Amino acid sequence: MSDSSAQPAVFLVFGDLHGRILPAFRFASYWTASTGRAVSGLLQVGDMGYFPDISRLDKATLRQAKDDPLELGTLDVVSRTEIADRVFDDDPNGKPDLWFTAGNHEDFEELERLAKYSGDQPDFVVDAYCRVRGIKDGEVKPFDCGLKAAAIWGVDRGEPNARQNLPPRGYISERAIDRLTGKAFDVLLMHDAPKDAKREGCGSELLLTLLELSQPRFAFFGHYRGDGSKSEQDHGRTEVFHLAGFELRTRDGHPESGSVGVLEWDGNDGAFMFIEDDDLKSFTRHNWKWIGM
Repeated sequence: MSDSSAQPAVFLVFGDLHGRILPAFRFASYWTASTGRAVSGLLQVGDMGYFPDISRLDKATLRQAKDDPLELGTLDVVSRTEIADRVFDDDPNGKPDLWFTAGNHEDFEELERLAKYSGDQPDFVVDAYCRVRGIKDGEVKPFDCGLKAAAIWGVDRGEPNARQNLPPRGYISERAIDRLTGKAFDVLLMHDAPKDAKREGCGSELLLTLLELSQPRFAFFGHYRGDGSKSEQDHGRTEVFHLAGFELRTRDGHPESGSVGVLEWDGNDGAFMFIEDDDLKSFTRHNWKWIGM
């Protein structure tokens, strides 16, 4: 019998990071210091911007990085660095790991290599600190609290305005969809949206079918511009949320509205809510390196 007095596990869910890996970890520390609530883990919906080799940046990331070095944040964690040492080793508020799915701005060749190297595990380490972990495409990662999180990589090739020049692994795999239809999971991390979940006529029929068949409790996606929000479409028992990019590009440099939220899980069920805008404003691209410490 479970202990009814036990507090639910808490996960922070982030939108597209585009390299802002260390700011996400530091935000978790800041949030814990502000609320007094421990974080069990960080979940992320793709476009983490995983480019460990600067020569392999895609054109969009290279263009953005010319004006914003935060786009190159992967380089801070794939080998030991002074800034990552401070974020990871000196954090007094616990050391949660981050689990992500792949979006469409990643080094897919390297992600595939690392995934294969991990053997039969559902997740794989991508950094020098063993704190950043990808969930394999079409696999389910179980957590000690009872939560089971699944991942689908990439975007739908057939949706309007879809990019046609991505590597094959940048597109949603029907084989990965098929693998998940036979598995039980509570949370789906995806980069693209289910059909019509964010904008009418946009999104993936494959993801919509997966949700209809599997009915996880929650599904999270990124990829689209605009504030984060709950989908108004009927997805049965599944609550579907769009996460805005956590890019710190607002006028004052604080996180975007709806770019991060709190998922509580009590072992059987849960709740999700976005962190209020007023609670985001003290954390900015100008102070993230030391706030919360």
